[in-house]
Formats: sequence, structure tokens, C-alpha cells
Amino acid sequence: MDNVRNPVGNPIAGIDPDEIVDTRPYTNLLSQFITANSRGNPDFTNLPRKWNVCVVGTHDLYEHPHINDLAYMPANRDGRFGFNILVGGFFSPKRCEEAIPLDAWVPAEDVLPLCKSVLEAYRDLGTRGNRQKTRMMWLIDELGVEGFRAEVEKRMPNGKLERASSEDLVNKQWERRDYFGVHPQRQEGLSYIGLHVPVGRLQADDMDELARLADTYGTGELRLTVEQNIIIPNVETSKTEALLQEPFLKNRFSPEPSILMKGLVACTGNQFCGQAIIETKLRALKVTEEVERLVAVPKPIRMHWTGCPNTCGQVQVADIGFMGCLTRGENGKPVEGADVYVGGRIGSDSHIGEIYKKGVRVTELVPLVAEILIKEFGAVPREREENED
Repeated sequence: MDNVRNPVGNPIAGIDPDEIVDTRPYTNLLSQFITANSRGNPDFTNLPRKWNVCVVGTHDLYEHPHINDLAYMPANRDGRFGFNILVGGFFSPKRCEEAIPLDAWVPAEDVLPLCKSVLEAYRDLGTRGNRQKTRMMWLIDELGVEGFRAEVEKRMPNGKLERASSEDLVNKQWERRDYFGVHPQRQEGLSYIGLHVPVGRLQADDMDELARLADTYGTGELRLTVEQNIIIPNVETSKTEALLQEPFLKNRFSPEPSILMKGLVACTGNQFCGQAIIETKLRALKVTEEVERLVAVPKPIRMHWTGCPNTCGQVQVADIGFMGCLTRGENGKPVEGADVYVGGRIGSDSHIGEIYKKGVRVTELVPLVAEILIKEFGAVPREREENED
């Protein structure tokens, strides 16, 4: 569907002691507009291509603004709260780009009019030919940033769009926090608990059990993160120990995942997706488990898997990414493989990773990943670590 995907905000919005702004009012407003309060909004159901939007509310940039078509970055102007605007971030088989500044600021009350104006400009002017060249950044390239900005500006209710503010509220030196485990909320006496969902795979029984835990220990609310994990908010701090003792948290859904597992993301893969070239989720788990037996890693490493060049697994922003492909086996016949990416980053110093090695057979990934972790990320072979101990 060439439509607007669900607006993304801070997964700990409203409970984060260090948040800049609670993103929920804005993401809810955008969702209601995009779906016409769940009735369907025909004005924006036939865009040139899919379109992503996020509202940033935290220094951690959990929302991944640099890979969204439209991102709202909190900023003040003369004592008024609002947002600077980024546009054009996207991934595709042909091209991947980070979002760029539109040189625009809107007050908080204009979040919706700005979104509507950007969507209208994209809908009305975007190319509808070659689907590899129809994401919004291609239109921005065609018009130029100033030309695209002018098209957005004239669609604003008052025909005006202020230039970007210099009062950026995001702390660019901020060290991204880990949301796994127990953390105090801004509300006294309450905590939230981040749980690891291995490669984002939940069965129906798992969801039932998570709902039970949310009802028993929290307020019946579960929150999802873009890394495919789950947060249970509003748990009385006095009950957190009892929650941690639940059998459900002792096995797969740990609040303390291993250092490589916590950053593991995988798309659906060819088990359920017709476009995927390789199986991703089970293989991602197996490769990571084997690599953990070979090396000790000093810090969390984000490893992403995607089954095809559409890169739903967002391999280009991972420390190490694996994009499914077909390659040649020893007998010369096609076998499952992966193009390996290294060097992607998220946060204020975001960066798109680059190809490290193409066409690696999936059966040969474990030693290659161990090698990359040692050379690029300071990992130590387990044998040496044991000898030093």
C-alpha cells in the first residue's frame, strides 16, 4: 500500500524522566488525521509510494528520525515550543538516504498542518512512474530543497513557514540509554520494565501472557519499540521484583538479554514474505548464538537482518547488517547468502553503513562476523579471554 505508515514516537513517552516532550498527543493526532479517526482518509491512501513520519521526544532518538520521510525535531523559538523539520529519509533497493533539514520550524500547534502540507505536496507533485524513483526524496531532488519547501509553505493554512530555529533541544552528546530491565518513571513509585523479544517473534500464547503480566503488574498497557521489543509501563516499584520472578521472564523474554542478542533485529524473512530471498529470524538467532560462543564483545552491537534489498530490516543503520541474496555454492549452484554491511549508526551522529563483503554464503557467516567484531568492535576471542582470566 502506498500510504502513510503508523506515526512513531518515543516508546517511553510520558513516563521518561529525561524526555524533552511527551510525543503521544502528537502521534495520536497524526494517526487520527491519517486514518480519519479509523474510518479511512481517501485523500492520502494513494501516494506515489509509502511514507513514514515520526515525532522525536527524547535525546536518545529512539524514533530514528534520520530514516523517516518526515521527522519533527523538538526546538524552541523565542520561548515557544515547536519542532524543526527533517524530510526525505528512506531506504530502497536502488537508493538509501538520510533525512535532511527543510530549514523550517513550526510551533507545536502546527504539527498537523505541516504534515498535511508535506503530504499534499508529495501527493500532487511526486513521480508515479518507476517505483524505484518514487519516494519523497526523489521529488526533493527534482525541486531542490528550497523548491520543495516553497511547495510546502504555500500549502500551509496561512501560506507561511518559518525558518529553522537555532534552539535545538536535542542533546547531541547524549549517550543512548538501554531500555531493557527496570527503570524508574517520572511518576514517583512507578517503574517501567523493558523485555527482549528475540528477533521480534511473538506467538499468540506469548501475547496472552504479556497481556496477563501487564494487567497483573501494570495498567494493562504494553508498548512496542522499533527494535521489536516490549515495554511494560506503570508497574509499582514495590512489585517489580515479583514481576522479574515470573517464569515468562526467565526464558526467552528476558529483561537482561545478552550483549549481542539485545541489538538483534530481523525482518519476517521468506517463511512468511514472498519477496524475501532467505530465512532471517531463526538464522539470525543461530548465527548470533554461535558467534557469542566464539568472542566476547565489550559493548552492545546492533546486528540487523533483512531478507531482500527492500531492507525492511534496516541493515544500513546497523553496526553489522545482513541483506539476503543468492550466491554460488561449492558446486556452483545457487545457495542462500548475504551481503554484509558494516558501520551504520543511529542517533545524532547517524550514518549509513557500507558494503563490507558481498555474496557470503550463510553457512560461512559465523567466522566472518566473529572476524568483524574483533577487527572493528574490539571483541576478544573466548579462548584468549579465558586464558587472561
